[in-house]
Amino acid sequence: MNRTVVALGMFDGVHTGHRTLLKRAAALAHENGDLAVAFTYDNHPKELFSGAFSYLCTKEQRDALILAAGCDRVDSIPFDAAFAAMAPEAFPDWLNARYGGTVAAIVVGFDYRFGAKAAGDVTLLGSLCEKRGIRLEVIDEVKVDGKPCASTEIRSAIREGDVERAERMLERPYTLCGTVVHAKALGRRFDRPTANLDAGAQILPGDGVYATFLFFDGTRYDAVTNVGMNPTVGGRTRTAETHVIGERLDLYGKRVCVAFLKRLRDEKKFETKELLFRQIDADVTEAKKVCETRKKSVYNSEPLC
Repeated sequence: MNRTVVALGMFDGVHTGHRTLLKRAAALAHENGDLAVAFTYDNHPKELFSGAFSYLCTKEQRDALILAAGCDRVDSIPFDAAFAAMAPEAFPDWLNARYGGTVAAIVVGFDYRFGAKAAGDVTLLGSLCEKRGIRLEVIDEVKVDGKPCASTEIRSAIREGDVERAERMLERPYTLCGTVVHAKALGRRFDRPTANLDAGAQILPGDGVYATFLFFDGTRYDAVTNVGMNPTVGGRTRTAETHVIGERLDLYGKRVCVAFLKRLRDEKKFETKELLFRQIDADVTEAKKVCETRKKSVYNSEPLC
């Protein structure tokens, strides 16, 4: 019977630090012919206590990225009140029982917390694992650009519009995935149609105009995306609207992904719609240059949507 090595974490975004942890769990398992499982949650714990939460990826993206990092399986459960109330001392036995008593090792990050009120830390977990004959490996803090690589840091960079810094921590462009919904269709009337993306619970980048790739039906398209209120046309809600360069695609109701490559400029209010669309033409020219330079370094087919 194969034993199990369990990687613990929320893994939102599956950034460089997460990937280091997941790869170590996979290596530790596979060198002994064991199974590498990532144990995680369907929802972020903060949702239970604070309500809405802004994610770095969809659950489907996360699970696919975890498997791509080398784990054999993703096991996720709802983070609910009953689980949140579990005593820290009970967690290792609960986890081992979940895998039929086969847990041989656990891999966590240096700041992992568990149990009621997040009272358990890696020191306590190490003591509990030692008593049960379970190996514990703790992954040290991973830094990118001399700063901690953490989901909170990535969210901060994205909110500031610094998608290039976010990409260095994610090891891939930040990508919104969702369904294209109807908007005012003003762009279509001016022969510059845009796809208004409903990205659900994913965090929107800071207001501005970005060079992007749009992925649809297995094909990558050069694009330019505006995030913000669309002040020139009296917008009242923040949106992410993408213009696919040189193509007319019927995307309403379709699922697409938009990868953010570079922030081009601030969002601004123009005196007329004509001036706005003149600027859009300039944005398209600049975005095409960025897209051309990135085509060999960014995934060529539809990303993990």
